[in-house]
Amino acid sequence: MIRRPASLAASLILALAGPARAQEIRFEDVAERAGVPFRFHSGSRGRHDLPEIMGGGLALFDADGDGLPDLYACQGGPVAADSPGGDPPCRLYRNLGGLRFEDVTPAASAPGPSYAMGAAAGDYDGDGRVDLLVTGWRDQRLYRNLGGLRFEDVTAAAGLTSARWTTGAAWADLDGDGDLDLYVAGYLAYDPDSAPYCAAPDGRRDYCGPEDFEAEPDHLYRNDGGTFTDVAAAAGLPARQERGLGVLIADFDGDARPDVFVANDGGRCWLLANRGGLRFEDVAEAAGAARDGRGRALAGMGATTADLDGDGLPDLAVANFLGRSTIAFRALDARGAFQDDTTRLGLADATRDVLGFGLVAADFDADGRADLLQTNGHVLDRARLGVPFAMTPRLLRGRPGGLADASADAGPWFARAALGRGLAVADLDLDGRPDAAAASLDAPLSLLHNRSRSGPAVAVDLVDRRGLPAIGARVRAVVGGRATVRHLSAGDGYLSSSPPRLAFATGGAAAIDSLEVRWPWGGVDTWSGLEPGRPHRLVEGRSPISAPRPSAGTSGRRR
Repeated sequence: MIRRPASLAASLILALAGPARAQEIRFEDVAERAGVPFRFHSGSRGRHDLPEIMGGGLALFDADGDGLPDLYACQGGPVAADSPGGDPPCRLYRNLGGLRFEDVTPAASAPGPSYAMGAAAGDYDGDGRVDLLVTGWRDQRLYRNLGGLRFEDVTAAAGLTSARWTTGAAWADLDGDGDLDLYVAGYLAYDPDSAPYCAAPDGRRDYCGPEDFEAEPDHLYRNDGGTFTDVAAAAGLPARQERGLGVLIADFDGDARPDVFVANDGGRCWLLANRGGLRFEDVAEAAGAARDGRGRALAGMGATTADLDGDGLPDLAVANFLGRSTIAFRALDARGAFQDDTTRLGLADATRDVLGFGLVAADFDADGRADLLQTNGHVLDRARLGVPFAMTPRLLRGRPGGLADASADAGPWFARAALGRGLAVADLDLDGRPDAAAASLDAPLSLLHNRSRSGPAVAVDLVDRRGLPAIGARVRAVVGGRATVRHLSAGDGYLSSSPPRLAFATGGAAAIDSLEVRWPWGGVDTWSGLEPGRPHRLVEGRSPISAPRPSAGTSGRRR
């Protein structure tokens, strides 16, 4: 139960803001009538092979440049590489508008790797078209966007060939040189023919845990003009290997350099502070974000960042194991210090009875506070022993000082138990309200149309001087005297990718009074008079499209 704001700063902000209008958040699963009949196939052969329980990533990104988010859904099985018929392809669905989609998979030529895991979208070659990296159990693939919804497999030419099990990934300009670098998490070494027999308490075969296998290393790929070099060792990544799943990139310590947070499965989390020059320092232990408040390592799955308590600082939320709850690391200051405040922020009671995977933050009801959406499902097949396998999702609604479980009133989808995995958020129909896509194992994918009766919001796309999404930017919007802070991140969810767009509630006002952007590797620009409607494209040091000129600005890039 939240009884007081998390800090004095939060108290002042909330006092100035006053109560937000209470509007319930509701979603409707429209996948079937939208033309998205996708179903993830785990490829189970009854031997409880570990990959079949870990996949299900997806990406929402504008594949054809028409302004609408398209959908790429990763596909799994079969586990046996020599199975008749081979691997089923991942699917690409073009957004036609009006919540209608068209399967364009055959022409797109982006089938994914053998047993795909996750997807990360980003324009790595700077040609204005969004490309796609797809991770996998047996390999990974980089698809260059050729335009016209056609892709080319450039994995080998780009230097990204890998036979390791890769999972979460995210793109960002990590060295400030004007192109997108790539962080890819490694999971573990798994061979189904030599995997040990793992059993439930009743002796029946079950899925093994991550600790039963050797960890695979993470990869930090420097972009060298469209080809990539793995500089993980030189960059200072921890020598001790963990089993990585969630990768989240944002500026957590306020120095205008994008940092990397890695949610590891059964090991301590990493918080890699960006020291410049593609050098990183793992500060998770000192920063209070390596373990929960009782000193226990997390079963880290998906992760997201948002200002959960209204004090303007980027907090962290990490999906975790059944009985342990999703963990909330509250930011204590602007320099990147954190504290486990899971209970006080309201996550413990709302998520302790589920095992979390996908996790995203968005202001679904446009009240100025961050909400959380989470998919859930177990990794142990013990329903016969009274342990739930499929689980219902959760919606946590932002309120003064924290969050509250709002799942019961959010629509029928929230009563549907599933093995929930990948999750991404985007405004699919450009009505100003964030929607979502959610994947489940051996079940249909869900498109969650936001039916909330929320007020208008101002959407902004942040682009640096060289045309890249400004991952790591800090944005402060003032509407009617109330300040809201958002941080642009990459990698939110679980093995998934959402468009790099921020939205700010107007509370009924005609426009945002002022919007200040602190750019990664750069300076500060301020705009005024931004109105709801079409998303505003804000370019560092330049006028926004369909919006007034900047009222102030500074330039310069930092290395």
